[in-house]
Amino acid sequence: MADSPSPKANSVPPEITGWMAGEYRLGRKLGEGGFGTVYEAVHPLLKRRAAVKVLHRIAGSDSDSVLRFVAEARAVNQIKNRHIIDIFSFGKLTDGRHFYVMDLLEGEPLDRFIAREGRCSVESTVQLLRPIAEALDAAHAAGVVHRDLKPQNIYLVWDATGETVPKLLDFGMAKLLGDSRVHTVSGTPLGTPLYMSPEQARGDVVDGRSDVYALGVLCHELLTGRLPITGENTIAVLMAHIIQAPPKVSEVNPDLSPELDAPVLRMLAKKPEERPATAAEALAELARAAERAGVSVPSGPPRLSRPPPDADSNRARSAETADTTLQTFSGSLSDPDRGREAMVRSASLGQKERSRWPLWALLVAVGAALTVWLSGDWHSAPLATAPSASAASPVPVPVPVPVPAAAAPSGVSSTIAEPSAAPAASAREAAPKASNKRASSAASGRARIPSDLESPF
Repeated sequence: MADSPSPKANSVPPEITGWMAGEYRLGRKLGEGGFGTVYEAVHPLLKRRAAVKVLHRIAGSDSDSVLRFVAEARAVNQIKNRHIIDIFSFGKLTDGRHFYVMDLLEGEPLDRFIAREGRCSVESTVQLLRPIAEALDAAHAAGVVHRDLKPQNIYLVWDATGETVPKLLDFGMAKLLGDSRVHTVSGTPLGTPLYMSPEQARGDVVDGRSDVYALGVLCHELLTGRLPITGENTIAVLMAHIIQAPPKVSEVNPDLSPELDAPVLRMLAKKPEERPATAAEALAELARAAERAGVSVPSGPPRLSRPPPDADSNRARSAETADTTLQTFSGSLSDPDRGREAMVRSASLGQKERSRWPLWALLVAVGAALTVWLSGDWHSAPLATAPSASAASPVPVPVPVPVPAAAAPSGVSSTIAEPSAAPAASAREAAPKASNKRASSAASGRARIPSDLESPF
């Protein structure tokens, strides 16, 4: 049910670490959506870190996707709001894919916060969504409908005072209200089904009240820890948004006052005209209902719990990546193997190889010894002793193959064979017939050295 890239988009290798996106060098991948992938980046000269969103290669061949992507960057730059992420550069990679550069945020997305905390109090819910409602109204005033409001597109940032500042992200589904319908495929719903308005599920033309419906889904989820509309598959969810009545928050969470039911259900009305006209009006109604229920909602931003300390490891890795992306790369910068991951892999393999050199040296020595021993045929024949004329100590003579005297080859130097010829012959004649094996061994002393073992000199 989450916003995920298409199978075609997944077929494109995302490894473009080390590429230049305008004035920024791309680092590790931070996340991926239906139309683009977000990378960490750093300015080589200013050392400024940023986030770069790159359109998927397969989407770049689709004119509608390119138009939506360009419209997102242009639309967000038309809105000046503290709670909308700032986009300050736009361009194309060397392979033609579009990108834009935006602020790199430190914190966590709202969906991760919900998974960690389960649900929020009434006052925290109103405080958290109030600035998001103001940002939506600013976008609607600029002629932009977000169309994909969900926890994944709301990022929580903690400032120095400990206050939580929500940021609205990803206008990838945005549509300029005054532009042509080419920005969306007629009759095709765009967005995430779990947060989609009924008119958006039907593929109808939408306006700012579609974002108010998604805001009502967020209110219900934050207050109860559950989604108001679910289903077994996408079609079931879309149909439920169109025809199924959402439950009351007080029925899902008995700890909540029934006073909160009406404002949330009004945001989740099936007909757009039955919803509040603006997102700020919807949150104001919820705040008044909370006061009637005895809950005082502060006017400032919330102070939500921070991520656990172990989540800061991602922040440390982010800083590490930003530093290493400043290293120079030999060869083409467009080669993905020039990225940091490739360098880390090479260094790791080099250390492993150096740590194994004694084993490799031993294996080479054993192999060389076996090769010499096998090439000399020393393992296939016994050693014969040939006494000298003065009966001195015997001299070993290698005799690979026993050869009878009658079959001995001619033309071979006799300086080695002759001294042992007579003793070997007398030993063969004196031996009894029962000692054929010893006689054969003695007779082998008369064998000549094979020509392939003679000295070449």
